Amino acid sequence: VLPRSYRIAFGIALLLSLLCTLYGGHLVKTLTADNSKAIDLTGIPDVVVDAVRTEKPDGVITAAEFENDGGVDMYEITVLVGDVEYEVDVSPSGEVLDVVVDDDSGDYAMLKLGYALVIVGPTALVVSAAVVWRLVKQKSDREDVHKRNVMENLDGRAL
Repeated sequence: VLPRSYRIAFGIALLLSLLCTLYGGHLVKTLTADNSKAIDLTGIPDVVVDAVRTEKPDGVITAAEFENDGGVDMYEITVLVGDVEYEVDVSPSGEVLDVVVDDDSGDYAMLKLGYALVIVGPTALVVSAAVVWRLVKQKSDREDVHKRNVMENLDGRAL
């Protein structure tokens, strides 16, 4: 029987392992899912083009996608202004939803984190199980030594 403190420690390790694995899996799934469809530049609605031109008047549209991000339909328009590439998210009605510098390095970093968590979660569980097993084994060994000592003392008194 595991002592209560060992059961609590192992339960916490199990919970953290599960959370790491689930969150890492969620990151990987979210960042690798492709909910977008590339569209021809001539297929961009005029209202969307007008919104982009208002937002980035000196920009050149270089690519476009239609995507559903969290249940919201939008056009993701890539605009080049000088040497800087922007991602302009525009609703089908022409409302600019977001404008960011198009730098996928953050996505890549989060994807690496996701894969790391997927690996670390089960590994942490295995390590914590090994530690608990070793602690239980040490306790069992100490109890065996104690029992032998008691038996030897009893045997000595019986003579």
